[in-house]
Amino acid sequence: MKIKLGGGSLDDSRRFTLSDWEGAVEEPLSGDVSVPRPVFRRGTDDFADNHNGNAPMPSEESAAPSADDSSSTRATTRRRSSVGSAMKGSIFRRISFMGSLDGTAETADPQSGSDRGTDFTSSTGSNIWSKLMSHNESLWDGVDGKGAFDDDDDDESVFDDDGKNGDCRKSMKRCGLTWWWETQHFFSTMMRYPHILVISLVTFGVLCGVGIAAITAEKENYIAKQKSTAQFVARETANWFSDEFRRAMLPLYSVQQGVLHSGYFDSLPEKIGRFPNLLIPGTEETDFTVRNVTGICDDRDMINKFRSIVRPINQDNDLDGIVVGYRLFPNNVACLTEPHAQESSDGFNADDFPQGEALLSSDNAFGLDTGSSAFPLWKMITTDLFINRQFNIFGPFNMPPMSELICGHLAIWKDVDSTDFVQDTLNVHGTEVAGAWGFIVNFLDWTKMKDKSDIYKRFADCHLEFDLTRVSGSTVGLDSATLAKSENADMLTDENSIVVTTTSLHGEWQNKVGSLNGWEPAWFPGAVAGIVLASFVLAFLTASTLVERQLHRNLLYKVMPRRAIMKLQRGQTVLEKFNLVTIFFSDIVGFTNMAGNMRPIQVMKMLNELYTELDKLVEKHNVYKVETIGDAYMVVGGAPSRVPAPLAAERVALFALEAVSFVRKFRTKDGNRIFIRAGLASGPTVGGVVGCSMPRYCFFGDTVNFASRMESTSKKMKIQVADITYRLLQDAPTASFVMTKRVEGDIVGVQVKGKGHQVTHWIERAGPRAWDSFVNDEEDVKRDVETPTISSKYSKENYGIKEADSAAEERNYTSEEIYDAMTTQDWESLGHASSSLVAATDDGYSLGFRACALLEHHLLCVLQERDPSAEMNLSVKIQINQFVQEVSETYGTAKFHNWSHANHVTTSMNKLLAVIQEGGEEPIPLNSFSLVFAALVHDAGHTGMSNKILKDIDHPLSKKFDDSIPIAEKNSIDIALDILFRDNFASLRNAILPGEMDKIEFARTLFQSILITDIATPDRVKLGIERFKASQDSQDPDVGLCPLASHISDLFDGVGLDESVKDEHPDEFVVTSSGLKRCVRNEHLMLLSDVGHLCQSWENFIKWNFRLFKELMDCHRKKLCDNPRETWVQGQIAFFDKYIIPLAERSHTFFPDEFGDAIITNAMNNLKLWTMFGIQATNIMALGVRNDEREEAVLMELYGLGSDYLARKGQK
Repeated sequence: MKIKLGGGSLDDSRRFTLSDWEGAVEEPLSGDVSVPRPVFRRGTDDFADNHNGNAPMPSEESAAPSADDSSSTRATTRRRSSVGSAMKGSIFRRISFMGSLDGTAETADPQSGSDRGTDFTSSTGSNIWSKLMSHNESLWDGVDGKGAFDDDDDDESVFDDDGKNGDCRKSMKRCGLTWWWETQHFFSTMMRYPHILVISLVTFGVLCGVGIAAITAEKENYIAKQKSTAQFVARETANWFSDEFRRAMLPLYSVQQGVLHSGYFDSLPEKIGRFPNLLIPGTEETDFTVRNVTGICDDRDMINKFRSIVRPINQDNDLDGIVVGYRLFPNNVACLTEPHAQESSDGFNADDFPQGEALLSSDNAFGLDTGSSAFPLWKMITTDLFINRQFNIFGPFNMPPMSELICGHLAIWKDVDSTDFVQDTLNVHGTEVAGAWGFIVNFLDWTKMKDKSDIYKRFADCHLEFDLTRVSGSTVGLDSATLAKSENADMLTDENSIVVTTTSLHGEWQNKVGSLNGWEPAWFPGAVAGIVLASFVLAFLTASTLVERQLHRNLLYKVMPRRAIMKLQRGQTVLEKFNLVTIFFSDIVGFTNMAGNMRPIQVMKMLNELYTELDKLVEKHNVYKVETIGDAYMVVGGAPSRVPAPLAAERVALFALEAVSFVRKFRTKDGNRIFIRAGLASGPTVGGVVGCSMPRYCFFGDTVNFASRMESTSKKMKIQVADITYRLLQDAPTASFVMTKRVEGDIVGVQVKGKGHQVTHWIERAGPRAWDSFVNDEEDVKRDVETPTISSKYSKENYGIKEADSAAEERNYTSEEIYDAMTTQDWESLGHASSSLVAATDDGYSLGFRACALLEHHLLCVLQERDPSAEMNLSVKIQINQFVQEVSETYGTAKFHNWSHANHVTTSMNKLLAVIQEGGEEPIPLNSFSLVFAALVHDAGHTGMSNKILKDIDHPLSKKFDDSIPIAEKNSIDIALDILFRDNFASLRNAILPGEMDKIEFARTLFQSILITDIATPDRVKLGIERFKASQDSQDPDVGLCPLASHISDLFDGVGLDESVKDEHPDEFVVTSSGLKRCVRNEHLMLLSDVGHLCQSWENFIKWNFRLFKELMDCHRKKLCDNPRETWVQGQIAFFDKYIIPLAERSHTFFPDEFGDAIITNAMNNLKLWTMFGIQATNIMALGVRNDEREEAVLMELYGLGSDYLARKGQK
């Protein structure tokens, strides 16, 4: 048997392969060629496509089976698209061709094993599928604008990969559009995911901060270096001047000694005499008193003798001409000078004193009596020399022809002869000074000294300006305060200069040194700009990376579930079983004919527009899109995210209704309508990823096949559902569906291949379900739920809703019933009562129900105290449950400080409050609620490590609080208040804290009761004991005993108060006797609740003791503490003796005698049993931890130690 194809023939023994049929299709080809129908493989079975002849094939309008339908009609009206398959490429791997080719084709029926010939006829000779078989035309000619597929509506230039039609302008336009799209996409992604923006901004801020901090530090180093340089140069210069002054003044001392010991000048004081001897008349009335010393001081012999002394001394000191002259003042009268104006004087050499001759020749001070003159300068000099007895340097000052001179003055003293007081004393401005002979003066050329110092060059070389001034020393305003300054010194300010202070013989100097450009380096602004720019670039790159990662993550999550991705990344096999899911299938009616008259790119665009909208509906209804196969669309509800089966069916059904509704309004680009048919089925399935290359998350199982049959046997624009789906939709939680049975004539349902005759229904419409119709307390609605949801409703009387999952027994009781059961327990056996309502458990949900019941009761008491007719509304109850759930999630996996222990402490607190009230104490509802609240949250966020360990390892929590604040306790308070003050707890918060006084009382109780639980800090324990003692005293308490003094601001912040509340309620912030008693009561109730297990039965004590031991052993394994086993026995005994029993005795004050006695007795009994069995119990604990034994087994052995002893004693 042969088939003609393009003039050739093929032997019937040869099968067609993919290489023979590039883009195999279902459409009838031109001529009389028949093509075998493809077989699709879905789920775990191979099943024929909905074109398979064995299944009843409805027409496009009715889709009902008809006896007189021909094979070709069925083939034409019931076909699945393969254009989408050709586009995707994946469908070819699911198609096999088989059968004989003699003008007919036979399709193998894998289910029945029978073959049935199906005739195909060509509907057109020019459609795309005919062109596919042509040897002369390319399938994709139309894509690049060539051939018979011209369509001016489509711009395929973007697909022109070889760039033949691309020119520079198009490339630039394409590049610009691409850049614009990428930019928009980048920023829209950042806005959609704020964490990217936050991380980028934080990155920018951190980089900027670190960078700017680094260059600022470098700038500060630079400035410090510049200032250090300026200071060094200033001090070095000052030191040079100081040394030079000392050198210049040394000759003065030598001259002084020469005058005294040469004997040449001994007669001068006597010749000049005391004032007013030789006084020139009239000068005594002026500032300059002058005596006539002619013939005495101008004697040539005297002049030569003075020169003979001065000249060698000056030469020996080699002062380079800085000293320009000397003058001798016997009896303080100006007398001899060197150099002298008499050029003919023997031995005179003007080179010895450059400029000195001219200087002194112009001097008119000859004969001036400085000791009697009223001129301030001489009065200052002589007073310093003879009364203050100190060296005097004056200047610089102007003495023409020289502009800057400094003169040094040194007193000359003689031996005193007590027999001649008149000759041995000298009158200095009215003061008789014994032993004063006179003084010697030398003159220094300050200008030359500056030149010699290179002061200007020193500072100029360092690019510094300076202003050197004299701020103290011998000055009467006649000399200049400015010693030297640079050209631009006047431009120095406090900002661009420093002041360096030094001392010398000349007094105290200040040098103002700086840079006109300031100390800040010129590169700093540019460096800041560079840091900001670099930080921006890195932050932008960070944002780009995060955006790309987010987009990649989004794409991955769209391809397959997160859980599957994580397993694949770990190299694990992805295989999941789902007990009851609902699957949706749909395809486009008549798609093959439609696609045959369209170009491939048009088909792609149409399907993309349609399925993009359907994808939005998938996201809206929270269902999972599995795949699209050509025009087929598959959706699953209840997997991979597990939800109750009725809810999954509801979501898929609502999606299907909205999808059909959308398709009714959908139009192709040519304005044509399209129609779909849809089917739903529910049942078990398996999901997973098969293979490693190009993994896809698929579903397998009979339910997948069944859903496909529901679609293939459905009708145009109709949704057909299987019977099990129908029953699930009747139990839908929020929607009510109108469904009708499928009836064709007298036939109810439809024949389904592989399933036989099935009763099915049509979904017509849906609406919101009335609440009353959903709530049904009389009938147990059984639902197959893969993973039960955690309901926030634990009391059917309170909420009227029956749980969908297998609820704990507590859920069948009201909160008051649970409260009563927990309150009426015996203190000794809390958690070990016979009732399942109060029995010890580590089940988080049961513990949550109990905590909610206690909080509800105490909050209702608060509300009814404010308004006796008040009832707790539903929103508050729900928020209590949500609050408890969120608090429970803050408790970690610590063995002792965990959610179970928090509930035990809360139960103990509730019991203690009940006992106090039974004893006659007037209840304060808000205080009771606050204490129960505090007990529940007191260990929230606990790490399983003590505060000491947190500090030792530098844990982040230790950096959060000051050393004086208990870390774990304050962290628990912060966590609890942070949760309570979230927006979603507004109703609960308003019920608890409607006013400022409520906030004050609540916060005060919360802080008092939780902070005191830091019992590992001895000082805090001692203060608590001191407060107790003070509360028993009638005197006014010490303000220092207030435990909240250092936490007031935290207290205000925690409950949203400001400091003004102190002024509005001043009495609430005064330490009073009544307030102290209430504080002590709160503290002791919490302390006793926190360690209540030590004052209860042996079973309670040893259980929590074992858990604490395990927690500490975990720390020991991490090398955070020593092995607790070594000190455990004696440590527990000491804890009983020094803390527990004293606490029980103090707490006795607050309880009736019988109960108080019982607490003390229980503690002492446990101490006695531990003393007897502590070593054995510790060994059992250590062995259990080492061998990782089940806690129940270890506890049973520990329980037996005490129970056996008590049984023998007849106490149990």
